[in-house]
Amino acid sequence: MKISVDIARTIVREISNTIHQNVNLMDDSGCIIASTNPARTGTFHVGAQKIIEEQLEYLTINTDEEYEGAKLGINMPIYFGGEIVGVLGISGEWNQIKPYIDLIRKTSETLLMNFYLQKREDEIQKEQNQYMYDLLSGNVEPLPKDFISMGKLIGIDLSVARRCVCISLKWDSSDAKPHMFLNQMEQILKQLWDYPEQSLFYRETDQVSIFLPVEKDEVIERLIGQLAERLKLPDSVYLKAGVDDQAFDGMGLRKGKVRAEKSLKAAMASPQKDVFYYHELTIGVFISEIPDHSKQEYVKRIFTGVEEAEIQHWMEMLEVFYSCEGSITRTAEKMFIHKNTLQYQLKKLMAATGYDPRSLSNAAIYQNALWFWKELH
Repeated sequence: MKISVDIARTIVREISNTIHQNVNLMDDSGCIIASTNPARTGTFHVGAQKIIEEQLEYLTINTDEEYEGAKLGINMPIYFGGEIVGVLGISGEWNQIKPYIDLIRKTSETLLMNFYLQKREDEIQKEQNQYMYDLLSGNVEPLPKDFISMGKLIGIDLSVARRCVCISLKWDSSDAKPHMFLNQMEQILKQLWDYPEQSLFYRETDQVSIFLPVEKDEVIERLIGQLAERLKLPDSVYLKAGVDDQAFDGMGLRKGKVRAEKSLKAAMASPQKDVFYYHELTIGVFISEIPDHSKQEYVKRIFTGVEEAEIQHWMEMLEVFYSCEGSITRTAEKMFIHKNTLQYQLKKLMAATGYDPRSLSNAAIYQNALWFWKELH
């Protein structure tokens, strides 16, 4: 194991603060890579080289001239995995340092072990992230025959059936910064879930996907509710979630994520509901499969010759109108306008498009346009 400059500086700082002496740390070649005296960093320490070559338990240096690059003090090897990976040098008289020898050894080797474990954990996390990307993105085809067994080596057991929940944020304020909350989600979810090691997480730019070994919707709803409470979102930011309809294992997790993402799109487009389940979807099942250019063409055909700003006005009105089940009274109340004004607006819309929004036969046309508009914006 190679001691990095960062961990070397940490060891030097911790030991110096404990024994109040000048400390140097040399790598396995004898070069000083960290020191309480910055001027010595990068210089060669012959005493350290002697310890490494002769496998000495320690080396006492009695004068500053005894070894090139070394000063009066005690030098001892740092072991990791049965091998010398560095040398620690403490300036001062033997009787000043002797009481601290065991403490110095244990402190340095404990810090090294902690560093190694953290580094290994980071490496495993990277391997898991890459594995989940290969599994879910569909960009790596075909996957190796032993792909599922490979997962077990890094702590991912695909034989466990899991439900997929895709979570994102929607905001209506230009000064909102929702991505800072996305960064908190995974940690909070691991704290909330009793068995985080059984769950799988996959972070993307604008959403977090979590795979939970549960069956019941109630458990998922409770988890999403607790997450929203812990995040403490401002009024302008809303937590939205989409959930699949059943637990999948193996390569089926990809199917679960596709369904959860379709449900999430429905939640993002809905002003009333923050959580959608796949079994609740109607047009939402297919909307993500329709290309954006087709959605744009559909909206333009309905609103031929209508300016973009005016289309937005009509869409906002239609969203309220259909959420109120076409009730003139309730819609007017929600929009804070008179009923006669609303009826005038509806007639004006019919004149602009040729479709009466109050007609049942035309309602589907407008609602499709509304879905597409939300997807595009």
